[in-house]
Amino acid sequence: MTIDQPSAEEIVAALNKASALCHESLRIIKVNESLGHVSVYGRLVGEFLGHSFTNILAPIWKAYPSIMPQEMNEPYVEPDPALTAESRAALTAFVNEARIALTTINLLLPTEESMQFLQFGGVPEVEQSIAAIEDFLANPRYREKGEQS
Repeated sequence: MTIDQPSAEEIVAALNKASALCHESLRIIKVNESLGHVSVYGRLVGEFLGHSFTNILAPIWKAYPSIMPQEMNEPYVEPDPALTAESRAALTAFVNEARIALTTINLLLPTEESMQFLQFGGVPEVEQSIAAIEDFLANPRYREKGEQS
């Protein structure tokens, strides 16, 4: 089956509108819902956008290259993973406060006692998580080392 160009343009316009609302819905979920919701919905959004591109838009653009957005003809360059000033400030404030909290914990709950009283990895595990966040602040990234894009 083939599709005529006006129909192809209508499909592309409909998917563009849906994709814009998809992005907006993810932004709203990020602001209003828990991290679990964001994680699950973010993956679902990625699937919708990826499948829409691969399964529908790419074949249409192949059939009608004149309706393909110009930016799709340019080679992909991964953007710099730098954080915004607002994000950097929020992370810095958090890390500073977390370090103060750890100092308080270490003063009020000596290591020997904390190992008996606290569960799982205790204070060292919390310290490692803060160090990992500090590393993220110093070296922003879109994925962890070894993780596929």
